[in-house]
Amino acid sequence: MSGLKMITVSVIAMTAFIGCSAKAPTTGDFMRMHAADEKATGLDQKQIAKNWDHGSKLKISGEKLVKHGEELVKSGDKDMMTGKSEIEQGNKDIIEGTKLTQESEQIFREKYPDLRLDLK
Repeated sequence: MSGLKMITVSVIAMTAFIGCSAKAPTTGDFMRMHAADEKATGLDQKQIAKNWDHGSKLKISGEKLVKHGEELVKSGDKDMMTGKSEIEQGNKDIIEGTKLTQESEQIFREKYPDLRLDLK
């Protein structure tokens, strides 16, 4: 039961108790009423402390997740740059390789026109 509900129940109970009796509340009645308020306050404070502890743990785990995520992004950025560089170099190698093979075939055909390069 939340602190506010507990206080409300205590006040209603005391009102009913006082209304039903013809005499004024005693010091003992006030002591019981204060004890009920303190109990409700204690329960409320325990819940607040529990929420704070939970929030603190969430912050710590969240900070770890953010740090790990940032490391993954940084690593991913590095991998992206490496991948793009390799693609660029691969395309250059393909162009240069194609050019060299075509030039080699052309030179071979010019120097050795009677020899065939295919197996047919």
